[in-house]
Amino acid sequence: MVIKVAYGSVPKDSGTFTFYRNLLPEIKQWGIDLRCVTVGCREAALWEDSYADNNCVLLAPKVSSVEKQSMAFCNWCIQEGIDIVIGVNSEAILSSLPHLPSKIRVMARCANAFDHGYRITLAGRERLSKIIALSPRLRDDLIKDYSVSPELIQLIPNGINPKPFESAAAQHRGTGSLLRLGFLGRLEHNQKGVLHLPAIAKALQGRNIPFELHIAGKGRHGARLRQLLGREKQDGKVHFHGALSPEQVPDFLSAIDLFLFPSHFEGIPNALLEAMMAGCIPLAWKIAGITDFVIEAGKTGFLFNTGDVESMAKTIGHLHHHRSDLNNLRQTIAQEARIRFNPTLAAKRYAKTIREVMANPPPPFKPLPWTSFKTNENFSRSWTEHLPHSVRLAGKSLLSRLQKLH
Repeated sequence: MVIKVAYGSVPKDSGTFTFYRNLLPEIKQWGIDLRCVTVGCREAALWEDSYADNNCVLLAPKVSSVEKQSMAFCNWCIQEGIDIVIGVNSEAILSSLPHLPSKIRVMARCANAFDHGYRITLAGRERLSKIIALSPRLRDDLIKDYSVSPELIQLIPNGINPKPFESAAAQHRGTGSLLRLGFLGRLEHNQKGVLHLPAIAKALQGRNIPFELHIAGKGRHGARLRQLLGREKQDGKVHFHGALSPEQVPDFLSAIDLFLFPSHFEGIPNALLEAMMAGCIPLAWKIAGITDFVIEAGKTGFLFNTGDVESMAKTIGHLHHHRSDLNNLRQTIAQEARIRFNPTLAAKRYAKTIREVMANPPPPFKPLPWTSFKTNENFSRSWTEHLPHSVRLAGKSLLSRLQKLH
């Protein structure tokens, strides 16, 4: 029997969609029909055709009312015979959970180690049949801080398709006169820690370690990062590559010796797993139950206390002077990543969990009428969100013109 699963995401460059893209071809073989469902005008504005595939669905693309978006999703689930809903962080889907037919099971996927991420995971808690935690930290926090029963949680790390990274993994590392350092991700400091990169560069210069730093991505701290690294960019030590398509990532990683991962918090980061698949040596801040779950210190990378740029620079210096160590690590890292974060293994675990959920009756729940609809409490909206979509677009256009005048 084919099991139909609706997964809330948007076709674009993001961790939630990368997970879907990697899982889809593998889980099909286990009789799971996985659909990526995008709902409402806000999500539709983020949709990128180049990422979408035949299993991507766009509902109510011009609708701004969350209630109407949720109704459209609910009606679609009924028409399509959806068996399981995994809302992730879709406002419309999570707001629809109290109104879905009782026979539709609800699962959650916990992907980020912060309070809002945990609360979104527990949306529709009374209906949850299973929670997938991507790392031990996520599992343990849910149990300890949110009183979730251990039996409700299944630990399944992401799987990464190794095929696009085969050529990169075969590349020898550290063959030039300097080491090539790389960062790939959102240029944002609160989570991704990108403003540590200038301090790392300065620490390397203080030790007279020759390097190039290649930065790929975009984000709200991109301009600040360019400002802080202005001199290094002018000297040719730092290069900004902008946002990369999935097809460009393997080539970027093939030219990188060391992968810098200064995040403050994560779930289980795809960028880090991809870098390891490509044979890049990761250097990361230690995030208990996350980076120390992915990286075995000294064997498959290096871990440092958050902000300890001097220790990181010292390790980079050692690798600069011991190039044979660098290439031995490269081979071990790529091999271990293929064993531990294999997409076939991840798909098998997801399929097993999904079939177990379908084999058991859903939690007893009586769907609420639409007259009692409330937007999920984890999503706050300003008063402008109640304006018609066309009015908000016109306002944004006017604001943009005014900013150009100044």
